[in-house]
Amino acid sequence: MNQNDCYQVPVIIGAGISSASIVMLNPNVVVFDKGRFPGGRLSSKYGINPSPFDFGATMFSDLMDVRWLGQEMKYSISEIWKSNSVHIPTRPIYDDTHFYPENGMGNIVSSMLGENKTIQSHKLIKIEMVDETTWKLEFLVSVNKQIKTITAKNIILTIPIPQILEILHFSEKNQKLKHWSDFLGNYNDYRKTLVSYFYWDNWKPNWKELLLNPEASIPVTTLLNRGEDWEYLSWESLKYNNKFVSGSALLVQFGSLFSENHFEDWMDENKNPKPKYKELLIQELKKRFGAPEPNIIWQHRWKYAQAQIPLLGKEGALNLDIEEFEVWKKLGKETGITILGDWLFGARIERIVGGISFLTHNNLLH
Repeated sequence: MNQNDCYQVPVIIGAGISSASIVMLNPNVVVFDKGRFPGGRLSSKYGINPSPFDFGATMFSDLMDVRWLGQEMKYSISEIWKSNSVHIPTRPIYDDTHFYPENGMGNIVSSMLGENKTIQSHKLIKIEMVDETTWKLEFLVSVNKQIKTITAKNIILTIPIPQILEILHFSEKNQKLKHWSDFLGNYNDYRKTLVSYFYWDNWKPNWKELLLNPEASIPVTTLLNRGEDWEYLSWESLKYNNKFVSGSALLVQFGSLFSENHFEDWMDENKNPKPKYKELLIQELKKRFGAPEPNIIWQHRWKYAQAQIPLLGKEGALNLDIEEFEVWKKLGKETGITILGDWLFGARIERIVGGISFLTHNNLLH
């Protein structure tokens, strides 16, 4: 193959928070993504009503810790952004340790990507070796259903592990890919999440009865009922209060058992609820909040919403002093393929941004 066709800079697959973190630190990369827009789990929806709403992650913490070589170090995500000239206007949410971007969670990814023009609508379907140092990547381009092929020396995969394992399954068999496949199988456990968004033109709940105060300096806007069907509730109309005059908006993320049982029939092709779910949702809104039928019900589903067993831990400090991390480093160095994402760091935004920053500055990212 003509080596002039080979990318000499890293090629990143996936345009979510992991790839945006890499681009912020090293803009000299190329990003391919299967979606129409970048963002991944940090996605905001615009155009349905006067306000954006966040249907993936809805907040972040500023601080995170890393444990390496027997020491623990603290990092500030806002300081990382500032040192890389990334400006993201934020406001506190829930308490003085959590924040959200004033322009929606999707603004985190777009701000970190900066001027990097991601290549969208490209779904990676196969990886093959050209020689000992070069990989061939085959994409399906969704806009024209054509196959596009590129070559690269260095690949960074940031998509969910089930998607990676599917790609490896359809790829030409070789030992380098097999070693990654065997290793990733230990972390291939993701939960599904269903999402509903409700918008009312001229109705607001009784905030006092909900123990919410829109006039508070840091209004409480979210409620977590872990393990219940209606597991996480975010009043987006309090979060983005300046966008609402007479109406309100609520985002609900449903629990894992409910999401698993209702995942396939959740919505139609326009992301409207199927009739049986529309009736169920309207009844529950009336029961919980005395709410009339919403003007808009918009549905979404995350097939790989959250990795369940992150290699570096789900809570607390990112623990780099473990044998599995050494295996991860070795695989990246020996194969020319680096695999990142919430399966490695955990789902929290600060863990991913801070973790990739730490790995980059300590030459641990191959």
